[in-house]
Amino acid sequence: MRRNLTHLPKIELHIHLEGSISPAEASTLAFRKDRNTDPKEIRQLYRHASFQDFLSHFGQLVGLLREPDDLLWLFDRVVLRLKRQGVIYAEIRVSPTVWERHGLPPEACLRRLAERTASAPIACRLIVDGVRQWDRAMLERDLELALALRGKGVVAFGLGGDEASAPACIFRDFAGACREVNFPVIPHAGETLGPEEVMSALEVFTPPRLGHGIAAARDPRVLDEVVARRVHLEVCPTSNRKTGAVGRREEHPLKALWAAGSHLSLGTDDPALFGTTLCRELSWAVRRGWWTMKDVAASQTYAAQASLLPDGQKRDLVQRVS
Repeated sequence: MRRNLTHLPKIELHIHLEGSISPAEASTLAFRKDRNTDPKEIRQLYRHASFQDFLSHFGQLVGLLREPDDLLWLFDRVVLRLKRQGVIYAEIRVSPTVWERHGLPPEACLRRLAERTASAPIACRLIVDGVRQWDRAMLERDLELALALRGKGVVAFGLGGDEASAPACIFRDFAGACREVNFPVIPHAGETLGPEEVMSALEVFTPPRLGHGIAAARDPRVLDEVVARRVHLEVCPTSNRKTGAVGRREEHPLKALWAAGSHLSLGTDDPALFGTTLCRELSWAVRRGWWTMKDVAASQTYAAQASLLPDGQKRDLVQRVS
Protein backbone atom coordinates (compact mmCIF):
# COMPACT_ATOMS: atom_id res chain seq x y z
CA MET A 1 0.00 0.00 0.00
CA ARG A 2 2.81 2.43 0.86
CA ARG A 3 4.19 1.99 -2.66
CA ASN A 4 0.80 2.85 -4.19
CA LEU A 5 0.60 5.91 -1.99
CA THR A 6 4.06 7.03 -3.04
CA HIS A 7 3.00 7.04 -6.69
CA LEU A 8 -0.19 8.97 -5.95
CA PRO A 9 0.24 12.73 -6.62
CA LYS A 10 -0.03 14.39 -3.23
CA ILE A 11 -0.26 17.80 -1.62
CA GLU A 12 1.21 18.82 1.74
CA LEU A 13 -0.46 21.85 3.31
CA HIS A 14 0.78 21.60 6.89
CA ILE A 15 4.51 21.20 7.35
CA HIS A 16 6.91 23.37 9.36
CA LEU A 17 10.37 23.74 7.88
CA GLU A 18 12.07 23.96 11.26
CA GLY A 19 10.25 20.84 12.47
CA SER A 20 11.68 18.91 9.52
CA ILE A 21 15.24 18.71 10.86
CA SER A 22 15.91 14.97 10.94
CA PRO A 23 18.08 13.42 13.67
CA ALA A 24 20.89 12.94 11.14
CA GLU A 25 20.60 16.57 10.02
CA ALA A 26 20.52 17.73 13.63
CA SER A 27 23.71 15.78 14.30
CA THR A 28 25.37 17.37 11.27
CA LEU A 29 24.34 20.85 12.35
CA ALA A 30 25.38 20.20 15.96
CA PHE A 31 28.78 18.92 14.85
CA ARG A 32 29.31 22.08 12.79
CA LYS A 33 28.45 24.16 15.83
CA ASP A 34 30.25 22.15 18.51
CA ARG A 35 32.27 19.04 17.75
CA ASN A 36 31.88 17.88 21.33
CA THR A 37 28.06 17.54 21.15
CA ASP A 38 26.79 14.42 22.88
CA PRO A 39 24.63 12.35 20.45
CA LYS A 40 22.36 11.43 23.37
CA GLU A 41 21.42 15.10 23.74
CA ILE A 42 20.30 15.16 20.12
CA ARG A 43 18.20 12.02 20.49
CA GLN A 44 16.41 13.48 23.50
CA LEU A 45 15.05 16.30 21.33
CA TYR A 46 12.86 13.77 19.50
CA ARG A 47 11.09 12.45 22.60
CA HIS A 48 8.20 14.63 23.76
CA ALA A 49 6.22 14.04 26.95
CA SER A 50 3.86 16.98 26.37
CA PHE A 51 3.05 19.82 24.00
CA GLN A 52 5.24 22.20 26.01
CA ASP A 53 8.04 19.63 25.83
CA PHE A 54 7.67 19.58 22.04
CA LEU A 55 7.80 23.40 21.82
CA SER A 56 11.02 23.39 23.84
CA HIS A 57 12.61 20.77 21.60
CA PHE A 58 11.49 22.65 18.50
CA GLY A 59 13.31 25.75 19.73
CA GLN A 60 16.47 23.84 20.58
CA LEU A 61 16.62 22.32 17.11
CA VAL A 62 16.23 25.74 15.51
CA GLY A 63 19.15 26.82 17.67
CA LEU A 64 21.36 24.47 15.63
CA LEU A 65 20.88 26.69 12.55
CA ARG A 66 23.77 29.13 12.61
CA GLU A 67 23.47 31.08 9.35
CA PRO A 68 21.09 31.61 6.40
CA ASP A 69 22.87 28.96 4.35
CA ASP A 70 21.85 26.38 6.96
CA LEU A 71 18.18 27.23 6.35
CA LEU A 72 18.63 26.95 2.60
CA TRP A 73 20.42 23.62 3.05
CA LEU A 74 17.52 22.36 5.15
CA PHE A 75 14.91 23.66 2.69
CA ASP A 76 16.58 21.88 -0.22
CA ARG A 77 16.68 18.60 1.67
CA VAL A 78 13.08 18.85 2.86
CA VAL A 79 11.76 19.59 -0.62
CA LEU A 80 13.67 16.65 -2.06
CA ARG A 81 12.17 14.38 0.61
CA LEU A 82 8.71 15.61 -0.33
CA LYS A 83 9.38 14.93 -3.98
CA ARG A 84 10.48 11.36 -3.20
CA GLN A 85 7.16 10.83 -1.42
CA GLY A 86 5.23 11.87 -4.51
CA VAL A 87 4.32 15.34 -3.25
CA ILE A 88 3.74 17.68 -6.19
CA TYR A 89 2.85 20.82 -4.24
CA ALA A 90 3.58 22.03 -0.70
CA GLU A 91 2.89 25.10 1.41
CA ILE A 92 5.73 25.20 3.92
CA ARG A 93 5.50 27.17 7.16
CA VAL A 94 8.53 29.18 8.25
CA SER A 95 9.04 31.20 11.44
CA PRO A 96 11.19 34.35 11.13
CA THR A 97 10.81 35.36 14.77
CA VAL A 98 12.03 31.92 15.89
CA TRP A 99 15.07 32.33 13.63
CA GLU A 100 15.73 35.78 15.09
CA ARG A 101 15.71 34.46 18.64
CA HIS A 102 18.54 32.17 17.62
CA GLY A 103 20.64 34.82 15.91
CA LEU A 104 19.48 34.51 12.29
CA PRO A 105 18.47 37.65 10.31
CA PRO A 106 14.73 37.20 9.64
CA GLU A 107 14.32 39.41 6.57
CA ALA A 108 17.41 38.14 4.75
CA CYS A 109 16.54 34.51 5.49
CA LEU A 110 12.94 34.87 4.37
CA ARG A 111 13.92 36.61 1.14
CA ARG A 112 16.42 33.91 0.26
CA LEU A 113 13.95 31.12 1.01
CA ALA A 114 11.23 32.85 -1.03
CA GLU A 115 13.65 33.11 -3.95
CA ARG A 116 14.53 29.44 -3.51
CA THR A 117 10.93 28.35 -4.06
CA ALA A 118 11.20 29.43 -7.70
CA SER A 119 13.85 26.81 -8.44
CA ALA A 120 12.62 24.03 -6.14
CA PRO A 121 12.12 20.56 -7.69
CA ILE A 122 8.41 20.68 -6.79
CA ALA A 123 5.97 23.56 -6.76
CA CYS A 124 5.97 25.11 -3.29
CA ARG A 125 5.13 28.30 -1.47
CA LEU A 126 5.79 29.69 2.01
CA ILE A 127 3.45 30.57 4.86
CA VAL A 128 5.04 32.96 7.34
CA ASP A 129 4.12 31.51 10.72
CA GLY A 130 3.96 33.89 13.66
CA VAL A 131 4.35 32.75 17.27
CA ARG A 132 1.12 33.77 18.95
CA GLN A 133 2.31 33.79 22.59
CA TRP A 134 5.30 36.07 22.00
CA ASP A 135 5.59 39.83 21.55
CA ARG A 136 2.76 41.26 19.43
CA ALA A 137 5.24 43.62 17.78
CA MET A 138 7.04 40.58 16.36
CA LEU A 139 3.78 39.31 14.86
CA GLU A 140 3.27 42.64 13.16
CA ARG A 141 6.85 42.64 11.91
CA ASP A 142 6.44 39.13 10.51
CA LEU A 143 3.25 40.21 8.77
CA GLU A 144 5.14 43.09 7.15
CA LEU A 145 7.81 40.65 5.95
CA ALA A 146 5.14 38.35 4.54
CA LEU A 147 3.36 41.18 2.73
CA ALA A 148 6.64 42.41 1.25
CA LEU A 149 7.08 39.00 -0.40
CA ARG A 150 3.45 38.41 -1.27
CA GLY A 151 3.27 36.81 -4.69
CA LYS A 152 7.04 36.25 -4.61
CA GLY A 153 6.96 32.92 -2.83
CA VAL A 154 4.81 33.83 0.19
CA VAL A 155 1.06 33.14 0.11
CA ALA A 156 -0.29 33.59 3.65
CA PHE A 157 0.30 34.34 7.30
CA GLY A 158 0.06 31.51 9.81
CA LEU A 159 -0.53 31.74 13.53
CA GLY A 160 1.19 28.93 15.39
CA GLY A 161 2.52 28.33 18.86
CA ASP A 162 0.56 27.83 22.06
CA GLU A 163 -3.13 28.59 21.54
CA ALA A 164 -3.84 28.13 25.26
CA SER A 165 -1.53 31.06 26.09
CA ALA A 166 -2.88 33.26 23.27
CA PRO A 167 -6.37 32.26 22.06
CA ALA A 168 -7.91 33.64 18.88
CA CYS A 169 -10.09 36.20 20.67
CA ILE A 170 -7.11 38.46 21.49
CA PHE A 171 -6.20 38.86 17.80
CA ARG A 172 -9.27 40.68 16.47
CA ASP A 173 -7.33 43.82 15.58
CA PHE A 174 -4.57 41.80 13.94
CA ALA A 175 -7.11 39.79 11.94
CA GLY A 176 -8.78 43.04 10.86
CA ALA A 177 -5.47 44.43 9.61
CA CYS A 178 -4.97 41.30 7.48
CA ARG A 179 -8.48 41.56 6.06
CA GLU A 180 -7.85 45.17 5.06
CA VAL A 181 -5.07 44.03 2.74
CA ASN A 182 -6.88 40.82 1.74
CA PHE A 183 -4.12 38.61 3.10
CA PRO A 184 -5.22 35.18 4.33
CA VAL A 185 -4.49 34.08 7.87
CA ILE A 186 -4.37 30.36 8.65
CA PRO A 187 -4.37 29.92 12.43
CA HIS A 188 -3.72 26.80 14.42
CA ALA A 189 -6.98 26.21 16.30
CA GLY A 190 -8.59 23.35 18.16
CA GLU A 191 -5.31 21.52 18.50
CA THR A 192 -4.88 21.74 22.28
CA LEU A 193 -8.01 23.75 23.15
CA GLY A 194 -11.63 22.72 22.66
CA PRO A 195 -14.33 23.34 20.05
CA GLU A 196 -15.03 26.81 21.40
CA GLU A 197 -11.57 27.83 20.19
CA VAL A 198 -12.35 26.51 16.71
CA MET A 199 -15.52 28.63 16.63
CA SER A 200 -13.62 31.65 17.91
CA ALA A 201 -10.97 31.25 15.20
CA LEU A 202 -13.69 31.04 12.54
CA GLU A 203 -15.30 34.24 13.79
CA VAL A 204 -12.10 36.22 14.35
CA PHE A 205 -10.12 35.25 11.25
CA THR A 206 -12.74 33.97 8.73
CA PRO A 207 -9.92 31.68 7.54
CA PRO A 208 -9.85 29.58 4.36
CA ARG A 209 -8.21 26.79 6.38
CA LEU A 210 -7.45 25.83 9.95
CA GLY A 211 -4.30 24.20 11.20
CA HIS A 212 -5.56 21.05 12.94
CA GLY A 213 -9.14 22.03 13.89
CA ILE A 214 -9.71 18.54 15.31
CA ALA A 215 -11.60 19.76 18.39
CA ALA A 216 -14.54 20.62 16.11
CA ALA A 217 -15.45 16.94 16.22
CA ARG A 218 -16.37 17.31 19.91
CA ASP A 219 -19.28 19.71 19.30
CA PRO A 220 -21.85 19.01 16.55
CA ARG A 221 -22.71 22.70 16.24
CA VAL A 222 -19.10 23.71 15.68
CA LEU A 223 -18.55 20.83 13.27
CA ASP A 224 -21.66 21.83 11.31
CA GLU A 225 -20.26 25.36 11.07
CA VAL A 226 -16.90 24.13 9.78
CA VAL A 227 -18.65 22.02 7.15
CA ALA A 228 -21.10 24.76 6.17
CA ARG A 229 -18.32 27.30 5.70
CA ARG A 230 -16.23 24.73 3.79
CA VAL A 231 -13.22 25.62 5.91
CA HIS A 232 -10.47 23.18 5.05
CA LEU A 233 -8.88 21.36 8.00
CA GLU A 234 -5.19 20.45 8.01
CA VAL A 235 -5.27 17.31 10.15
CA CYS A 236 -2.01 15.87 11.50
CA PRO A 237 -2.74 12.56 13.28
CA THR A 238 0.77 11.54 14.34
CA SER A 239 1.48 15.03 15.64
CA ASN A 240 -1.73 14.94 17.68
CA ARG A 241 -0.67 11.69 19.33
CA LYS A 242 2.92 12.70 19.98
CA THR A 243 2.00 16.04 21.58
CA GLY A 244 -0.85 14.60 23.65
CA ALA A 245 -3.50 16.62 21.81
CA VAL A 246 -5.25 13.26 21.34
CA GLY A 247 -4.96 10.83 24.22
CA ARG A 248 -3.57 7.32 23.81
CA ARG A 249 -6.92 5.68 24.49
CA GLU A 250 -8.91 8.29 22.61
CA GLU A 251 -10.11 7.67 19.06
CA HIS A 252 -8.65 10.22 16.70
CA PRO A 253 -11.26 12.76 15.50
CA LEU A 254 -10.40 12.16 11.83
CA LYS A 255 -13.10 9.50 11.55
CA ALA A 256 -15.85 11.81 12.84
CA LEU A 257 -14.62 14.82 10.85
CA TRP A 258 -14.60 12.86 7.59
CA ALA A 259 -17.97 11.23 8.25
CA ALA A 260 -19.49 14.68 8.80
CA GLY A 261 -18.37 15.82 5.36
CA SER A 262 -15.48 18.05 6.38
CA HIS A 263 -13.11 19.14 3.64
CA LEU A 264 -9.74 18.12 4.98
CA SER A 265 -6.37 16.67 4.12
CA LEU A 266 -3.60 15.13 6.18
CA GLY A 267 -0.33 16.85 6.98
CA THR A 268 2.85 15.96 8.82
CA ASP A 269 3.21 19.14 10.92
CA ASP A 270 6.78 18.60 12.17
CA PRO A 271 7.62 15.34 10.40
CA ALA A 272 11.14 14.82 11.73
CA LEU A 273 10.17 15.58 15.32
CA PHE A 274 7.27 13.15 15.07
CA GLY A 275 8.94 10.49 12.92
CA THR A 276 6.42 10.53 10.11
CA THR A 277 5.88 11.21 6.40
CA LEU A 278 2.82 12.11 4.39
CA CYS A 279 2.65 8.54 3.03
CA ARG A 280 2.65 7.20 6.57
CA GLU A 281 -0.19 9.52 7.58
CA LEU A 282 -2.31 8.43 4.64
CA SER A 283 -1.43 4.77 5.17
CA TRP A 284 -2.52 5.06 8.79
CA ALA A 285 -5.99 6.30 7.78
CA VAL A 286 -6.37 3.41 5.33
CA ARG A 287 -5.11 0.78 7.79
CA ARG A 288 -7.62 1.98 10.38
CA GLY A 289 -10.36 1.25 7.88
CA TRP A 290 -11.52 4.85 7.93
CA TRP A 291 -10.39 5.66 4.39
CA THR A 292 -10.32 3.82 1.11
CA MET A 293 -7.91 4.77 -1.66
CA LYS A 294 -10.85 6.68 -3.16
CA ASP A 295 -11.05 8.72 0.05
CA VAL A 296 -7.30 9.35 -0.06
CA ALA A 297 -7.67 10.70 -3.59
CA ALA A 298 -10.64 12.85 -2.54
CA SER A 299 -8.55 14.37 0.26
CA GLN A 300 -5.93 15.39 -2.30
CA THR A 301 -8.56 17.09 -4.42
CA TYR A 302 -9.73 18.97 -1.33
CA ALA A 303 -6.13 19.96 -0.61
CA ALA A 304 -5.67 21.26 -4.15
CA GLN A 305 -8.87 23.28 -3.89
CA ALA A 306 -7.69 24.70 -0.56
CA SER A 307 -4.26 25.69 -1.86
CA LEU A 308 -3.47 29.39 -2.00
CA LEU A 309 -2.29 29.43 -5.59
CA PRO A 310 -3.78 31.85 -8.12
CA ASP A 311 -6.97 30.52 -9.71
CA GLY A 312 -5.37 29.29 -12.94
CA GLN A 313 -2.58 27.42 -11.16
CA LYS A 314 -5.07 26.04 -8.66
CA ARG A 315 -7.23 24.61 -11.45
CA ASP A 316 -4.16 22.95 -12.94
CA LEU A 317 -3.27 21.48 -9.56
CA VAL A 318 -6.78 20.11 -9.08
CA GLN A 319 -6.57 18.43 -12.47
CA ARG A 320 -3.24 16.82 -11.60
CA VAL A 321 -4.61 15.12 -8.47
CA SER A 322 -8.11 14.31 -9.78
